Amino acid sequence: MQRIVFASAIAATAFAAVPADQREQLTAVMKTWVDEFGSDASLLPHGASLDNVDDILSRLYATQNTIASLSKQNPDAKFGVGPFSLFSSAEFAEHVGKSFKHGAPKRVLRRENDSVDWESLPSSPAASPVDWTQSKCVNQIKNQGNCGSCWAFSAAGVIESAHCIATGTLLDIAEQQAVSCEVEDGQGGCEGGWPADSIDWMVKTGMCLTKDYPYTSGTTGQNGVCKTSCAKQTFNLDGSVELKGEAGLTTGIQTQPISVAVEAGNDVWQHYKGGVVSKCPGAQSDHAVIAVGIDSENGKDYYKIRNSWGAKWGEAGYIRLQRGVGGKGMCNVGEYPYYPKIKGTPAPTKPAC
Repeated sequence: MQRIVFASAIAATAFAAVPADQREQLTAVMKTWVDEFGSDASLLPHGASLDNVDDILSRLYATQNTIASLSKQNPDAKFGVGPFSLFSSAEFAEHVGKSFKHGAPKRVLRRENDSVDWESLPSSPAASPVDWTQSKCVNQIKNQGNCGSCWAFSAAGVIESAHCIATGTLLDIAEQQAVSCEVEDGQGGCEGGWPADSIDWMVKTGMCLTKDYPYTSGTTGQNGVCKTSCAKQTFNLDGSVELKGEAGLTTGIQTQPISVAVEAGNDVWQHYKGGVVSKCPGAQSDHAVIAVGIDSENGKDYYKIRNSWGAKWGEAGYIRLQRGVGGKGMCNVGEYPYYPKIKGTPAPTKPAC
């Protein structure tokens, strides 16, 4: 059996020439992009250079056409030029990591998921709005950078929140420790991993804090050497618990933030700026994120999703996906929900912390 992981790679592509009557407008767009994002090398596709103006303008021309199409397909969402606008669709899919890791994993995905009749599962039930970002139990948006480490950020984020709900203290635990050290237990570091395994590992091993073990893989693109000198924080948590579909996710999120997998290597996620996404590919989950809330806008129910692509992406680092669509959910959000179980007394049903 093959195991889904979330990884990062890059591919090259060719672009159409820019029409002469659009060159001036696209040059202004390019200057704005460079001012806001040009200092981050991870946002330049492999082989691209800001010195090659014709290539950059061609990339932005392709992006402009894609955004126009997306806006028609998703009338309740907004799309525009953002951090990943220089990537082609194919390059972005590779960058996010639509891939499998071959070989014998330490723990494969639960086999029952392979035979789930997703269409027979109930869609998201009616539920009270909840937004864990309005509590004190969700950290600021982080950026995984040039490393396929979304699995570590997803796992660390739900553990931070669960620990905060249980104790009242919000920690900032070190994703770098997971990226550098979990490779010894079957994870792939910057080449991808599985968040449920990482939740189990973090709970069992204990975690250093980011101030003692800073994140560097986003800049280097390398796993780094595992360090054991920092003090480890322990958690009053059990291992990962799996939920089923949108109904399970909607119920679980009333108690705490939930680690979820989505298909994000597509135009929707690449160019998302705001609103509720109502149309999204869902062929293969390739990215791990965190579901932090549910609500509705203009009569459309949605999940609020915390990403790890920095605060300049999306709605200050978040995206909203339509809720109640059935099957695996919008962008596969209901396919692999997991959370770390809090030991002892039940967690609150609302973000009261």
